[in-house]
Parts: sequence; structure tokens; C-alpha cells
Amino acid sequence: AKWKQRHVSFGGRVTLIKSVLTSIPIFFFSFFRVPKIVVDKLVRIQRRFLSGGGSDLNKIAWVNWEIVCLPKERGGLGIKDITSFNLALLGKWKWELFHRQDELWAKGLVSRYGGWRGLAEAPYDKNASLWWRDLKLALHQPSIQNVFRDGIAWKVGRGDKILFWEDNWLQGDAALVARYPRLYLNSCQQNHRIMDMGAQKDMGWEWNFKWRRHLFDSELDMAARFLCDVDGCHIQRNRMDEWIWKADPSGSYSTKSAYAEMWGEAAADNQVQDFEELWKLKIPPKVAVFAWRLFRDRLPTKSNLTRRNVALDDTSCPFCRRTEEDAAHLFLHCHKILPLWWESMAWVNILGVSPQYPRQHFSQHAAVMVKGIRQNRWKCWWMALTWAVWQQRNKILFSQQTFDGNKILEDAVLLLWTWLRTFEENFMISFNHWSSNLPAAFIQ
Repeated sequence: AKWKQRHVSFGGRVTLIKSVLTSIPIFFFSFFRVPKIVVDKLVRIQRRFLSGGGSDLNKIAWVNWEIVCLPKERGGLGIKDITSFNLALLGKWKWELFHRQDELWAKGLVSRYGGWRGLAEAPYDKNASLWWRDLKLALHQPSIQNVFRDGIAWKVGRGDKILFWEDNWLQGDAALVARYPRLYLNSCQQNHRIMDMGAQKDMGWEWNFKWRRHLFDSELDMAARFLCDVDGCHIQRNRMDEWIWKADPSGSYSTKSAYAEMWGEAAADNQVQDFEELWKLKIPPKVAVFAWRLFRDRLPTKSNLTRRNVALDDTSCPFCRRTEEDAAHLFLHCHKILPLWWESMAWVNILGVSPQYPRQHFSQHAAVMVKGIRQNRWKCWWMALTWAVWQQRNKILFSQQTFDGNKILEDAVLLLWTWLRTFEENFMISFNHWSSNLPAAFIQ
């Protein structure tokens, strides 16, 4: 609805995208491979809604969509990438087919298509149903293939499901066929399961390897290493073979962990402590998203608008009217805002030079306090003051109000007290007592 695009905050729109636009089609995502044309249309709807536009109106997309889809702790907003989410949901079919082979639905798929083994075959099978072909095509995507290859550990039971040579059932990065290709070519048991490679004797499990020819002298050392590797295997005839999902503490496949693994490598270079600390704070989502945009310099300041070819009559700071308005000047270095930071630093007896940019300023601001409840309050104070500065800026520009530094400070103090009263456990201090003894709120 247009009222949501116009009147819901940026943080509220993020919440609506997660709870509505991504969640409603989950059933279809978990059953069908989503065509690219559908993905593109859904992403277009999400992007327009996030930027505040609509079907008849485009607005500035302040942040690259790939960054928006990054996990929160890696600098994104945690909005699901639809293609990866779809693949993670479909991966559940492979997991369930392996673990539920005795159930009726699985028996039907095993009989018709070969079950979970059939999913590894070439995806273009003209005799298969459209759904099965689509499922195979999805699970042949490199991202989900890599997740299953690296995320599964075999737990050997009686060895009736595991291919001795081709499955990676031993500790290591590769299957035996990749470790010992010469022995594999010489084996008469290339497609055998573990249970067919030996027998249970009185002294325990005994391997019975069959070779096409006698081993050459140059292969003896390789054969010795091979026997050393497989001799550590314990066959348990009364237990079934299992998969262990390494990405989840429970050992079972979950869409959440599979999605995180798919995005883990892509986001590895984006992990920064500032964003981790931001999302841990107990503050309203709209303020957290505001700070996220501030850290990335993606607020609609006049300098950012000019950079995006928006014509402005006046690009000066609305507080001092001397310098072009950018995030660093507006929130930190304006001569009307700087005294507010000095006053709050005086509460905790801190002196120092302010960093140039907001993200570095927040890191330094947080580092001066010992960890614990006081440090959390000190971080929240930074959020409250920057939010109050932004609100005052907007009132000057759009409501023709005048600058009032004391009002900014009072609004920030009230805002912080409100957050602590709402989110901090056992916080029962009255506002009058809180506001009259601010140093004690941070250093005691």
C-alpha cells in the first residue's frame, strides 16, 4: 500500500519485507525451483518498497542490493536473497530422501527416480516429471552443491548406503577415488557399497579387496597408506548409515544453516565488528537501520543527494550555514554539534580527538568504556544523540524550525531513558532522577 511506502520508516520497511514479501511464498519456494523471471520481479518489488517507491514511482536506491542481502553481522540488513533461500529450502528434499527412505513417499521417489542418489545424476532427464527435473536442476547449482559437499559428514553404520570409493565417508577433504585413483582403476569393486567390501568375522570387520591385477612395486606404498586409512573404520551392523550436518549444532539439516553457509563465503570479506555491535544493541529497529545507513554514508544528506544528481538550491549545513552538509560534518564536526559531544564526554571524564567519520567515531566512543551494562548504555547514547541530531535537522529543513542545541540534548536524554526503561532488565529509575545525575548513569 502507498501509505506504507510513504509513512513507514526505512527500518519498518525492512521488517515488512522480511515478514511479508519473503515469508508469504515460503511454501512454493520449498517445493518448486523459482524461475529467474519470477525472482527478478520479486526482487524488483522488494527494492522499490525498501526505497519508498512503488509501481508508478522510482526512488533512489541508496544501497546496493547485494549489500542489503548480506547477514547483519557482515554489514547487511539480513534480507534473504531469494535464489539462495530457494536453494536452501529445496536442499531439505535431498536430506529427507536420505534419512526417510522407509517412508511411503520416499519409496515412491526411490523406485521411480533412484531417490537421493538420483538427484546427483544429470538434471536433464526427459522421462522424469517436471518437478523432479526442476529439483535436480536446482541442486546442481554450484552454491548448494558446495554446501552439501562441505557440510555433510558420514557416520558409518552397517555400510549399506555408502559407496566405498565415491562417497567421502572417511575423515578428509576427498573421497577414496580422488585420493587413490590408481587403486580405484585397478579395483574390481568400483561401485560397491562398504558392506559389500568385506565381512564380519569373529575378530571384527575384515576387508576383502579384489584387484584386476597384482600391484606394482611402485604402488605398494600407496596401498599401505590406503589400508591405514580404511583400517580405522568401524562397521556396526546394527546401525544405519547417517549424515551429520556440520553447520548446525543439532547435526540435522536446516534451511537457516544452509543459507548461512551459502552466503558465508560471499560475505567473508565484509565482517566488521562495528556492525556486529550495532545489531546487539537494544534499540528500536528504525534507529538501528538509521545507524546502519549512517555507518555506510547512505543517508540523504545534501552531499549525497548532489552526488546522485539531485538539484538543490542550497547544499550548506542547516545548522551552521557555512559548510556543505555531509554526514561527518552534520553529526560530528559542525561547530554547533561538537559542543554536545564534548558535554557528553565530560560526563565520563574523557578527552580526545574525534575521528573523521561516523563509523570510526562510534568505535572509539564504545571503546572508552569497560564492557558491561555501562558500555551498552554508552553505545546507546551515541545512537540517541545522532538520532536527535537527524530529527532536528529534518525539522529545520521541512518545518522551518530554528536550531536549539539544548533541545537536541534533552531529546536524546529522554530517548535514551525511554529505551533503557523498555529494553533494560530491572531498570526502574525515574526520568527526573536519571536526567539530573547523568554521569552516574555511565560511570557507576
